[in-house]
Amino acid sequence: MSETNNPKMIVFLDYVGRTILGELLEEKPDTLNVRNPVILHVVPADGGRMSIQLLPLFFREFLADKSGDVVFDFLKNNITKTSVDALDFRLNAQYTQMFNQNNTFMAPQAEESNSPSVVKLFDE
Repeated sequence: MSETNNPKMIVFLDYVGRTILGELLEEKPDTLNVRNPVILHVVPADGGRMSIQLLPLFFREFLADKSGDVVFDFLKNNITKTSVDALDFRLNAQYTQMFNQNNTFMAPQAEESNSPSVVKLFDE
């Protein structure tokens, strides 16, 4: 995530109706420059409650530098801005942890003989 302690966070709806959260780097007349955008996904939890999952728009694991940031330019004509100016501390903490420089993709541990087989999605 950014070097600053209090990045300017932004929340908006994209053109397909997903709630997007990210660090606003720059707002231009036609675009929003957003670092590490995530989809705010609401899922059912036990007892009829709802929980929040943050899903990155692009996974850092696909980058050569697994600790790098991803920046998207969103066209203002394709989004709906919100007036949200402060997020709950738990949501901020989840987002911050997600993009913590120490929270990068780790190589899988050696499989134990009694563990189920793993399907590899990508060639190594």
